[in-house]
Amino acid sequence: MKIDSKKTITEKQGYEAMLYMLKYYWELTGSNDLTDILSGGEYIKADTPADSAFWEYWLEAINKVEREGPLRKQFI
Repeated sequence: MKIDSKKTITEKQGYEAMLYMLKYYWELTGSNDLTDILSGGEYIKADTPADSAFWEYWLEAINKVEREGPLRKQFI
């Protein structure tokens, strides 16, 4: 799945979206291994993540920030 998006968000929204995405990934997999997370999100070719679900996780995280604001609870 090639990423084709022109939408922009603020730095703060990006940071908060990252927290939502990491929390969701952790809930799905139980993995605390950063290499697991990074390997799915890296590009295998231009604008194409190794795991296409990562883009969907990212979009959902951005939507959550826009709907709910910052993540408020600890997820450890």
